[in-house]
Amino acid sequence: MLIVHVGPRKTASTYLQANFYRNRGLLWKKGWLYPILSLKVRNAHHDVRAALDEVRSGKGPMADAIRKAGRAAAARNANILVSTESFFRWSPADFLALGALFGQDDIRMAYVLRDPLALLPSLWGEAVKGGKSQSLADYAARQIADPEASMALNCLVELGPILAEPRLKVMALDFEQIRRDRRDIFSAFCSDILKVDGLTPAVDTARNERQPPEIYDYLRILSKAGGAEVGPRDILFWRRFLRSHDQADIAHIAETVRRVGGESRVVLRFERAAPWFGGLEERVRKALDGMIWPPPSPRPLFDGPDVEAVSYDIAPFEKHPEILSLVEASKLKLKRQPFRWGRSRLAALLRAAMRRLTV
Repeated sequence: MLIVHVGPRKTASTYLQANFYRNRGLLWKKGWLYPILSLKVRNAHHDVRAALDEVRSGKGPMADAIRKAGRAAAARNANILVSTESFFRWSPADFLALGALFGQDDIRMAYVLRDPLALLPSLWGEAVKGGKSQSLADYAARQIADPEASMALNCLVELGPILAEPRLKVMALDFEQIRRDRRDIFSAFCSDILKVDGLTPAVDTARNERQPPEIYDYLRILSKAGGAEVGPRDILFWRRFLRSHDQADIAHIAETVRRVGGESRVVLRFERAAPWFGGLEERVRKALDGMIWPPPSPRPLFDGPDVEAVSYDIAPFEKHPEILSLVEASKLKLKRQPFRWGRSRLAALLRAAMRRLTV
């Protein structure tokens, strides 16, 4: 079979991918191939998602790499696991085409199900790290205005077309229940989805650690002031920021925003008693009946207290002298990026060679 782990975002995808990658040898012994299809993004297979034209046409380097992986799995009668996220532009026919390239007709979609109220501020934070400057209040209001159509709140927006295709099977991993049970999500994925017991994480920390709320609103100020690259989204904005700012810088920025912008600090509350929330939860449970692991108890899928998130109205203080000084210093730091071996031409050639030699 082919299992496509489709995320979504902010459901420990980076952590899972790091451990899939580092446990490739053990997975292979257990009958699972986690192929190397792209070395441009460490651990992940983002080029599979981006190579949609190649998947549809069956032509190109990625299509060739997928076929090679399929042949290697077939020679060992092994299953295949591919992990990435944000497949939302793919149609069911595209997943069937991907399976055909791998030589697989048993195609299962692994989706990590997370509480939408907890997910909402996390997704906003990711957007800010990508160069967006919209406030959390505005982002949340836009999602809640039409929760049924919101990919942030309603997983059925993404899963609905897949559920309607009988040749695709969905397996949903309950992130919240796994956390309540104090299980590791990698071990749970291997046990509940791959049916492989006994695997433990080789990497015990996530790369995408959450920052103080002041940092996200500072990123908004920095982005508005020209810190992010020109364009609708700067996917490297956050990486460039982390590489150029040490922990002392980040702590100083957070303290300054907290002090200067204290009067603009707001606490947003997302309530489970909201009229739209209960109906949405019930529709998700019904649509995924029999597909959720571990099997849900009678309690609500998305149980727990209301979710609170701290944010700032940056307008009253973004021109404050101390903030302006920090922003100018950050812009200079962002321009002085250290040499990155991984971005050199020679490194790119070595990655291309490794991709041809390794499955």
